[in-house]
Amino acid sequence: MISAELLLHSYPYLLKGALVTIEIATVSMVIGTVFGCLIGGANCRRVRIPFLSTFLKGYVWAIRGTPLFVQLLFVFYALPEFLGVSFSPFSSGVIALGLNSAAYVSELVRAGIDNIPDGQWDASYVLGLNRWQTMRGVIFPQILNVLLPGLTNELTSLIKETSILMAIGTAELTKVSRDIVVRELDPVTIYLGTAILYLCMTTALSSVTAFLQRRAFA
Repeated sequence: MISAELLLHSYPYLLKGALVTIEIATVSMVIGTVFGCLIGGANCRRVRIPFLSTFLKGYVWAIRGTPLFVQLLFVFYALPEFLGVSFSPFSSGVIALGLNSAAYVSELVRAGIDNIPDGQWDASYVLGLNRWQTMRGVIFPQILNVLLPGLTNELTSLIKETSILMAIGTAELTKVSRDIVVRELDPVTIYLGTAILYLCMTTALSSVTAFLQRRAFA
């Protein structure tokens, strides 16, 4: 039986967890987008540098071929052993999610760039633009329409994937809800409220993105 009173009492705590979830997903997405664009640009066929491209392809292959949860555990437990520094649960989560996102975003960027006709590159070089100017001023603006839906899907996935940070003690939405369940012993009410908050976040993101697409590419 769902307890409306418990749900109302718990929602302030759940909302705090949701804000942490949004913060983690947003910072991770910024990291993923920046590094993903750099990796995808370096891996496209018109820019590819042999040694660098091989290294970056290996990174994308390793990230996409291993579970995100294992990557999180590696960042939180193993990486400090290599670097000699410790990371907070929040920082570990952002690093793991950001690096994971970068691999997927890079493939979106690479595919988008490779779909641009070669004539666009050749025309830019004839006009005196170098490779970076061509990428920034000619190529990237053309792939935004394709890239935006993919980035939206990636951010939506990040919002949901933050739930695994519960395993290292990050106080995001899922961990907060579990703590309340342990205290109140009413999983149906609390987890239903948690699911509603996740749905609200992902639905709002999709609505905002659809609006921006209509405005930018009408």
